[in-house]
Amino acid sequence: MFVLATLVFFLAAIPAVLLIPAESYLSLTATMGSVALILLALFVWQYRADSCAQLRGNAISKPLRVGALGIIGAYALCGVAIAALGLPQEAFMAEFLAGLTGWQLAIKVASLIVLPPIAEELFFRHYLLRLFPYENSAAWKWIAIIVTSAIFAGIHIQYGNWTTVALLFACGCVLAIARINSGGLLVPILLHSLAEIVALTTDGAFRLLGLYS
Repeated sequence: MFVLATLVFFLAAIPAVLLIPAESYLSLTATMGSVALILLALFVWQYRADSCAQLRGNAISKPLRVGALGIIGAYALCGVAIAALGLPQEAFMAEFLAGLTGWQLAIKVASLIVLPPIAEELFFRHYLLRLFPYENSAAWKWIAIIVTSAIFAGIHIQYGNWTTVALLFACGCVLAIARINSGGLLVPILLHSLAEIVALTTDGAFRLLGLYS
């Protein structure tokens, strides 16, 4: 299933890439939407007897609260580092929402908050994470968390600042821990959506306040 999920994650967006220009505001919706829908269908097919229970897990409230604090704390520390070191805004973020109308902005932001969390949590915190026998020991648990988080950070090649890479790794760790502690994917998906919201809000605030170099 991991091999199939990997093929979906890396290849399912190709038709959308060929049909929709990368600079279009619909590019993210089409590419990540394709991946999210197919991976979700794969997950439902794999756990067709109890897919809702597998998605929900066995604990929501505490992992969600602790995870939210972890995500917000990671972004706060990253913001302090950026301000203290005088780092520039990520070029990707500077261009991400540039030149969009109101409706285009709403569609792109909504797509960012919904689609990557579903697609990436299914791949990284389910299919990739479950390659490791993290239930067997604490050592395997931390190996799974660290390795999957490093791959998660490394695959986001659109970012250039080392602080952003460190932030992605930290968020990956929070999401992996939330996945393990909650026993499902709902909590990490919600936390990933929160991370996207905090990222957009923080970037906009830093830009308005002139905190980027």
